Amino acid sequence: MANRAHLFTDADNTLWDTDAVFAAAQLEMLRDMERRTGHNAPDDEDRGLAFLRIIDQRIAAVHPDHLRYPPALLAQGLALVLAGKDIAEVVEHVTRPDAKIAGGFAQVQGQFLESLKRIPPLREGVRAGLKAISAVHVPITIVTEERPERCQSLLAEHGLDSLITEVISVRKSVEVYLELKRKAGCERCFMVGDQLDRDVQSAAVAGFLAFYFPGGFQPYWVTKMHASSIRRIARFDEIVAEVVTS
Repeated sequence: MANRAHLFTDADNTLWDTDAVFAAAQLEMLRDMERRTGHNAPDDEDRGLAFLRIIDQRIAAVHPDHLRYPPALLAQGLALVLAGKDIAEVVEHVTRPDAKIAGGFAQVQGQFLESLKRIPPLREGVRAGLKAISAVHVPITIVTEERPERCQSLLAEHGLDSLITEVISVRKSVEVYLELKRKAGCERCFMVGDQLDRDVQSAAVAGFLAFYFPGGFQPYWVTKMHASSIRRIARFDEIVAEVVTS
């Protein structure tokens, strides 16, 4: 008999706290660039993380690779803004098609990428939620825009791989969710994610029951999106009651 329910979930910042790893790596980059330039970021409670992320998001908003742009561009942008350059001019400079990455910034990029290899901790309720849903034989599919190998490696690190039916790596859109729903062939499909646009609203338009599990990072281009009608959860396992009774 076909399953009546199927759970789909994002991975980064939904199952595990990728933002904590990124924040640590970004702050290490900022401290490095402060030492190299002799200029300091604004002294505030987040140690300059908000300052860095303004530059980061402005670059991501215009770069063709979006949030996956080369980290060396952020290092170069930080150096210029720390030296007093205007952010808009800096973003235009580091993202121009003929921009070159100097050796020093390539070194900073290498250290940043190495720091991102740290294992992110699970978010609240993830282990308990996945176990409870898997126990009643509801299939669980991870839908990620990351490399599937990385996702599978982190699942294994956390001992969750046996609970997951499939890992799908795809650029999320309404059309993608419609196809996932068609292939699942279920009465009810659920989606959990931390990004309002790609994870939640696109899935909801495709007929999923979507849960918004906000994490520590939201790009500025989605912070003004309307979320009052979205089902917001504070722990992953809050979804269990609805999913297992479907």
